[in-house]
Formats: sequence, C-alpha cells, structure tokens
Amino acid sequence: MEKFLLNIDDKELDDLKFKISQGRIIDWGSYHKDDAGISFKRLSFILDYWKNDFSWKKEENKLNKFQQFLFKKNGFTTHFLHIRSEKKNKIPLLLIHGWPGSFFEFFDLIPLLTNGHENSLGNDLDFDLIIPSLPNVGFSFVKNQTPLDLDEISDHLLNLMESLGYDEYFIQGGDLGSFIASIMSVKSPQKIRGIHLNMLPLPRGLDKKPNNVKEKKYYDELKNFLHYEAGYQYIQGTKPFTLAHALNASPVSLCAYISEKFYSWTDNEGDLFNIINIDTMLANISLYWFSGCIGASFWPYFVRHRSPYWPISKDKPIEVPTGYSEFPKEIFSPPLSLAEQYYHNIVFWQSHKHGGHFAAMENPYELASDINKFVKKII
Repeated sequence: MEKFLLNIDDKELDDLKFKISQGRIIDWGSYHKDDAGISFKRLSFILDYWKNDFSWKKEENKLNKFQQFLFKKNGFTTHFLHIRSEKKNKIPLLLIHGWPGSFFEFFDLIPLLTNGHENSLGNDLDFDLIIPSLPNVGFSFVKNQTPLDLDEISDHLLNLMESLGYDEYFIQGGDLGSFIASIMSVKSPQKIRGIHLNMLPLPRGLDKKPNNVKEKKYYDELKNFLHYEAGYQYIQGTKPFTLAHALNASPVSLCAYISEKFYSWTDNEGDLFNIINIDTMLANISLYWFSGCIGASFWPYFVRHRSPYWPISKDKPIEVPTGYSEFPKEIFSPPLSLAEQYYHNIVFWQSHKHGGHFAAMENPYELASDINKFVKKII
C-alpha cells in the first residue's frame, strides 16, 4: 500500500488546452434532433468552457484533500480514496463507479455519507468510504498492464477490502459497479453484508414473454435501448483498439464521446448542467485524458461480448440483502417480478420521480438517504 497524491504537470495542462484549440468540429446537421448524438452547439459550449473556464487544479485540490493510496496485488495497481469516519460504530462502504465514470462521480455524495446529520438527511449512520478507481480506469490504469474483466475486477476489489482489514462491509454500485457488486456478493457472501444498486444488471434477452404490464413496459424499453442506444457497447465490445486510438488522439473526440453519454443518460430535459456540475463532468473527462485509460476502460465490454454467459445468472443468484434505487431515466429499469429471479433477498426498493443513470451526481441526497435506509434494515 502506497500513499498517492495527484499532481498533473502544467505542461500537460497547457498541452490539453492547445489540443482543444486545435480540434475541428463541423456543424453539418443542426436541423436534426439530439437523438443523433451530441450536437455541434452543445459540444462547442463544453469545449469552450473546458479550454477557457475549467480549472483542473481546482478539482485536483479537492481530490487531494482525501487520503489516497495505491493498492498493488498480483501485478495490478489500483488507486483508491479511503475516507475514514472518526465514530466508533462506523460502517465500511465500498463505492464502485461505472463507465464512463470515475471517483469524481461521488464528490457530492461523500459529505452526505460522512456528515449526514449535518445535511438534513435525518440519519445517524457513519461510514468508512472506500472509493476505488475501477481497475483499467484513471490512476488504476498502467500502460502495458493487462486490463481486467468484470470477474477479475471483482477478485481484485475483494483483495483490496481484505488488505484494509474489513471482515464485513456493504457495497454500492451503478452501471459496471452494479455488475461488480453482484459478482462480489456471490463470490464472498460471508463478508458482504449487503449491496445497494442504482442499476439492476439483468440479462437482456428479448425471448421471454411478459407476465404483466410492468414486464411488458420493461421489455419495450429494453428493445428500444438495444436498437437505438447500444451502439457504444457493440464497438467497445468488438473493436476497442480502433476506437481507443481515435479517442486518445484528440481530447475533442474524447469529450464528444463521453459527454454524449451524460446528455443521453441523465434526466436533464435539455439542460444538462442544471442537473450536474459541468466542472465535475470535465474533471471526469480530463481524468480519462491524462491517464490515457479510455481503451482499457472498454475491456470489460470486449470480454463480455465474447462470453456465452451473462455475469448475473439464475444459476448463481445473489443471496445477500439487496437494495435498489430506481430512477426513471435510468437506461432500463426491470420490475421487481424479474429482479427477484436473480436477487433473492431484496429488502429495499425505492422508486423516485426524477433522476437517471448517474445517480450520485444527479440525485446525491436521494441516493444517500436510500443507502442509509437500506443499511439500517440490515444492521
């Protein structure tokens, strides 16, 4: 275990701004709706802000206020934040981000979980937070280091928690984090007291007949997603090298590719930065740029695309207590009748009126409250 302090060289910051200024985007389809991808107008605004107003050093200083470490095991390096509570009855909570996210997603959530009683949440729980950069992502990416798939990431995070001396703990995850939390709970149910998810990673086959109205709605939404929104999964799952070369060559390309997901997957009604902080989003994109990790971040998709097995299955159901926060603009939201076929011990299910895929950024108060309510049902 090594201490870590982030310090991006000024030359890299200047180079980033120069590359942004040299980027070329062409307005060729302004007449079209936004479902064709991020528009020229939106991308132009973000790039101008990134070049002229965004301060990486400000975000870097926020990060460096937290204790950070590098965990090395079996030839792999993982960067993580370790935010310890000073209270006696602290509860270990592993927060796992997804793609194309990072630990920056959790910055608004951290004070709500560590000082909940000061933020009108009405809870009295205190958490030890362990927030890793997902292996393959950010400062958990090392050039020429073999990227890990979901199963291997799960093993690595189990090793991380063991190395920190946590015999029992909770996990919260969304996107890929929901897969990893679920896999970890199957591998080590005796150590994981419960998992709280804001996405349910059920198999996505459309060969089943719906048994009720909610299931029909879910299958219709899933069909729409697979037809109109899953292109990124196919190219990341089939030709990740090709895409990575293009995105690593230009911050403009990287920004377009990632920021489109924030527009598409949040409950923003056309005004993204009224919902999330533009500086946080750009800190996240900058992290992918400075670390050069975008190609490695695709690897779980590449492996999953070639596997005949879905990571979550009825053969190995999740038996640990499970909580779920359902946000209406999530990529897809399976009903309880389907979820309980894979998660056998759902003890908490909360549906919200607003919110989308990036729950910790869009709805930090609601997510923090749900985590507290879920954990209180277990302890």
